[in-house]
Amino acid sequence: PFWLKPCLPRARKARRERAPVGFRPQTPRCAMWRPDAGPCVAQVEDWGEHPDDVEYLRQLKAMPKRIMKRRELVIKNVDLEKAVKKQGKVSFSLAVWGLSEYSKSSGLGDDAASIVHVFYESKDERKVLNAFSTAGLDLEQSEAVPVDPASSLQHEQEIMYSKECLLIQDDYVYEEGPPLSTAELKKRFGM
Repeated sequence: PFWLKPCLPRARKARRERAPVGFRPQTPRCAMWRPDAGPCVAQVEDWGEHPDDVEYLRQLKAMPKRIMKRRELVIKNVDLEKAVKKQGKVSFSLAVWGLSEYSKSSGLGDDAASIVHVFYESKDERKVLNAFSTAGLDLEQSEAVPVDPASSLQHEQEIMYSKECLLIQDDYVYEEGPPLSTAELKKRFGM
C-alpha cells in the first residue's frame, strides 16, 4: 500500500520513471499532514448570533415568570419527607442540599439534615406556612426573601419558569460551618 512506502526522494523518482504516460504519482504520506485543521472543522457561531439562538431567547422572554418568595431552613430529613408529601396539595417548590454527618446541624440516620429553600408565590404564603406547621416545621422563623427575577442561579430560574411544584435535590453533600472539634466528633459517634 502507498501509505507504507518511505518518504524518500529516491523512491518517488524511481516510481516516476516506471509510471505510464499521463500517470500522476500519489503524494507520500508525510506530505499529506499540515499544522492547521483546514476546512474539516465546523465553523460555529457565538451564542446568540445563530438564528435558532435568537428565536430561543425571544421565546424565553415571552414566557411568563412567576414572582416568588424564598425561605431557608435547616431541617431533619425525616421532617423534610413530611413536607414533601404536602407539596402536591399546596403550591410550593423546594431546593435541597444535604448536609454531611460532620455538620453541626446534621448527624447519622434519623439525625441527618439538609438545607432547604422553600419557594412560593405571595398569594400562597398562608397555605404554605400552614402546611409546614402541620408537618411540625416552623417556617415562619425564617425571613421571607423575594427572589430576583434576573437571578443567575439555575435552580431559581427553573422554579420561576415552571408551572408546577418542583423538588430539586443536589447530589453532593455539604458541610455546614466550621468543622467540629475532635471531642465533639467522639461524643457524636460514641467513640
